[in-house]
Amino acid sequence: NEAVAEAARQRGILVNRADRSGERDPGSVVVPATVREEPVTVAIATGGTAPALSKYLRQELEETLDGAGEMAQVCAGLREELKARDVPADRRRRVVTDVVNSPGLWTALRTGTSNCPQVIEDVLGEQPSTGGDRP
Repeated sequence: NEAVAEAARQRGILVNRADRSGERDPGSVVVPATVREEPVTVAIATGGTAPALSKYLRQELEETLDGAGEMAQVCAGLREELKARDVPADRRRRVVTDVVNSPGLWTALRTGTSNCPQVIEDVLGEQPSTGGDRP
């Protein structure tokens, strides 16, 4: 392992030594435990000191982040539509925050019973008009 690591360092190649933990040499990398729910990505790293902890936390976060990708899409579409309707920024923030904090929507996203465009329309149907020239 040391010979391979040294050869990589001499060539300027990053090194990930799985046989070492804790302190890393310059040029070393630690691959974090990663949870992806596109476009949401969360990485957990312990600096190589506790890979089992990284794995445990990744598994815990997988359940927590279930539906986060679709929630991000809902929020993006909602923000875009609220801007198009000239809703003031502070009101947009409150609306999107309320959507993100909606347990019912999270449940629907996690069970696959939610339809992003319909969620956006439902939320917008509850929002007062700003009086601009857009509907």
